[in-house]
Amino acid sequence: MGVVLASCLLALFFLFVGYMKAFAPLAELMQHHAWTVYLPEPVGRTVGWSEMGCALLLLIGIARPAAARVGAVALLLNQMVAAAVHGWMGEAQSLPQNAVIVLICVLILALQSGRRIMETAHKEATSATLH
Repeated sequence: MGVVLASCLLALFFLFVGYMKAFAPLAELMQHHAWTVYLPEPVGRTVGWSEMGCALLLLIGIARPAAARVGAVALLLNQMVAAAVHGWMGEAQSLPQNAVIVLICVLILALQSGRRIMETAHKEATSATLH
């Protein structure tokens, strides 16, 4: 249940911020300290689209754990780049948000791995019972 909650919350967050990065005026993104304003605009907009795609992978991952792992790893890398950009631009106030998102991504990866181990053990036990 924890993986579903964490995945849904992170997905909702990234659907919102990804949408904003993809479509909001650059002046608005600057006001909210979006790290993508320091990139060429087409690249920043692409990051927004990728964040929305990762959010969808997290949601799909509720039924297909491999999708969640891909989305979580991609968002983990996204946040590492975001933290580096924020640090480089002197925006230390944004780093705690990046840290929380990294922790949630790691939590999702850990929960999905645990889920995978339990499903594998269940399949093996069921298979052994049938033979």
